Amino acid sequence: MPCECGNADCPATGGRFFVTVRDGKRTGFLLGPYDTHAEALSHVRRGSDLADVADPRAAFYAFGTSRVLDGVDLPKAVFDA
Repeated sequence: MPCECGNADCPATGGRFFVTVRDGKRTGFLLGPYDTHAEALSHVRRGSDLADVADPRAAFYAFGTSRVLDGVDLPKAVFDA
């Protein structure tokens, strides 16, 4: 089944997915981990809303998702334990 993101190269599963925030070259992990890309995508708005409350500059950041491959230490998400 293709991923709902529409990217034919997206694995949709495998590894763990996070909602992320970008500010220039900096990346932060906001929510996750999730088992599927679709799950992470469904929480991007929530991550953006939480960031807006925490940081007034968040309106200028970019929000999306990232995958961490299996076997790599998972980062700690800011808003999820």
